[in-house]
Amino acid sequence: MEMSIARQLGIEDSLWAEAMASKERIAAMTGSNGQTFWLKKQAPARGVWRYRALNFFTRITRLPLLKAVPQLGGQVALDTERERLLTLRKAGVFVPKVVAHDSGWLLIADQGASVVAQFKNPDVDHAHKQALLTACLRAIKAVHKKEQYLSQAFVRNMVQVRPDELDMGFIDFEDDPLAVMTLAEAQARDLLLFVDSVARFFLKDPEFFEAQIAQFIEGHDEEVVDLLVTTAKRLQWVTKVPFQSLLGHDYQKLKLALLALRHLAD
Repeated sequence: MEMSIARQLGIEDSLWAEAMASKERIAAMTGSNGQTFWLKKQAPARGVWRYRALNFFTRITRLPLLKAVPQLGGQVALDTERERLLTLRKAGVFVPKVVAHDSGWLLIADQGASVVAQFKNPDVDHAHKQALLTACLRAIKAVHKKEQYLSQAFVRNMVQVRPDELDMGFIDFEDDPLAVMTLAEAQARDLLLFVDSVARFFLKDPEFFEAQIAQFIEGHDEEVVDLLVTTAKRLQWVTKVPFQSLLGHDYQKLKLALLALRHLAD
C-alpha cells in the first residue's frame, strides 16, 4: 500500500522508502506535480508525571485553562490527528488534507507557508507583521464561531494558505483538549496559547497588540471571555514580581500577554 500511494502521488520510491526508514518522525516529500506532502510517523507518549504535576497546580490555583492535555503518542496520536483534521475540514477550517494513512503513519498535504517564520524575518516590515497578527486572530475567532477549537494554538502551528492573501490555516492536532476540558475552556486556551507565543514580536508595540486582543474578544462567547479574564486576573502576580529587568525576554513576552488580557476587564 505504501509504495502504491507514493507512486500515485508521483513520489519517488526511494524517497518514500528513505522517509519510512528514517528515525526522523516527520518528513517532507514532493510529488511529480510539485506539491509537498508530509509523512508523520508515531511518536512516544509524554511522561505522565508531567501531566499530574501540572494538573495539581491547576487545581490549587483554579486555572483550568492551564490543564495538561495528554499527548498519548503512538497510533492513538495519529488517529486523533486524522479525526480532528477531517472534522475541521468538514467545518470549513483551513487544515491539511489527509491524503492517506495506515498503521504507523499519516500522510497529509502541505497547507502553506510558516507564519512564525515571517514574524522572525527581520526583512519583513512591522506593518506586515501587524497585518499577520490581525489575520491570525481573525482566523482563530472564525474557528470558534464554527463551534470548533484547535489543539496547540501556538503561532508556530499557523500557516499562510496562499501567498497573496492573509488566509490562515492550522497544523498539529495530535492531542484533543476536549478529553480534559469543556469547549469553552478549549477555545479560551486557544487564545491564551496564541497570545503567549506571539507577544514577543510586539514588545515594542503593546498598544496595537492589546487593541487586537480586545477586538478578538468583542462579540465572542461570554463564557470564553469570562474564562480568559479570570485566568488573566489570577496570573497578574506574575507581572508584579521584583527585578523584572533581570528576568529576560521570555518573562517580558509573558507579561505583555497577561497585561493584554488584563485590560479586557478594565
